[in-house]
Amino acid sequence: NLYHHMQRFDEAGACFQKAAEIQPDFAEAYNNLGSVRQDLKQFDVAEESFRQALSINSDYGNSAGQAYLCARSICNWTNIGADEEKLTSMISRQIAGVPVFNLLSIADPSGCSAPSLLRQAAHLFAEKKYFELALPPVVSPDSHPQRKQLRIGYISADFHEHATMYLLQGVLAAHDRAAFVLYGYSYGPTSDVVTKHAASCFDIFRELRGLSSTAAAAVIAQDGVDILVDLKGFTGNARPEITALRPAPVIVNWLGYPGTLGHPRLADYIIGDPVVTPLECAADFSETLVLMPHCYQPNDDKRRIGAMPSRAAAGLPDVGFVFCSFNQSYKFGPEMFDTWCSLLKDIPESVLWLLSPNDAAKNNLRIMVCDKGISPDRLIFAPPLPLPVHLARLQLADLALDTFPVTSHTTASDALWAGVPLVTRM
Repeated sequence: NLYHHMQRFDEAGACFQKAAEIQPDFAEAYNNLGSVRQDLKQFDVAEESFRQALSINSDYGNSAGQAYLCARSICNWTNIGADEEKLTSMISRQIAGVPVFNLLSIADPSGCSAPSLLRQAAHLFAEKKYFELALPPVVSPDSHPQRKQLRIGYISADFHEHATMYLLQGVLAAHDRAAFVLYGYSYGPTSDVVTKHAASCFDIFRELRGLSSTAAAAVIAQDGVDILVDLKGFTGNARPEITALRPAPVIVNWLGYPGTLGHPRLADYIIGDPVVTPLECAADFSETLVLMPHCYQPNDDKRRIGAMPSRAAAGLPDVGFVFCSFNQSYKFGPEMFDTWCSLLKDIPESVLWLLSPNDAAKNNLRIMVCDKGISPDRLIFAPPLPLPVHLARLQLADLALDTFPVTSHTTASDALWAGVPLVTRM
């Protein structure tokens, strides 16, 4: 586990495999081996490891959630119905440990509305994972001092080349420095030129990466932050255990994860809007809803878009309508993909332009379009590129197609920023 935490994946994997050899019914060994393979983006063999853990312990929440996510990541939808039924059953039976993020792809499962399922799952997950929830709060709101300038802290793992920073940079620059003092708290695994720029946007920027949750919370409390904004929620590399210790009198869930964290200790408020967090769903959030009048998601209005390349340079055919969806492959599903294939059939010479996923996903998608009588050449896979170059090529698309039920986030605002209309579904 220490090797895994240090991202020494080969050594970690060897240890987990050895543990499974010594004790073949050791479900945790297979689960952790799956986690290593998942971190290496070896989703097909990771799924095998998670399902091996489930064969030993059928109520292993993490393995069930991760096996489902890995299968979706490689666009293998053979077991999707059974997986969703199992996950929904586990939540209804109060089985803890299912990663909440992995449930976002389930739409109206087994007669249970997705929002209520997510709140219940989030609460179970938080109660099991974060022992800090049972500890006394670090800061008492009653004893917190009043100041002329409000101290606002932003905490995240994503102060680097990441979608969150593309959205946030303009907000940080627009703060009224006479009224507010800005604190940035980074615990991310990487630092780059964007990190340096992000640091310059704050009055005080602190690295918390090497600190325990208790030590990190103590730093924030010592700074006297009035409002702490958690930009991560339940997304990758998140550390909600820090906010669980209540290092500030007010904690806000915003931007990175527009869903509920499920436990009132993790956030007092969530900033949303009438579409993303409608008032009629207030009971499905542990946080109090704060609705922006138009949209909860900002954008950096200084982002430049380069010159549009030729279609040939972007790997597109010279003629034909270009549909695109640059979402990650785990957001794809059979019903939605059937609709996309119907569009390709109905519109001659049209192509579907996708962000290049892992090889297993590419192969599965090509097989599926072939089975529907469509040439696999009409699937065009775009390699990842730096954002300015990506936005430049994105202008070549004619129409962006959203995914469902987990829809686009920054991917949608990128398309609109590049002038590409987007078709979505609530």
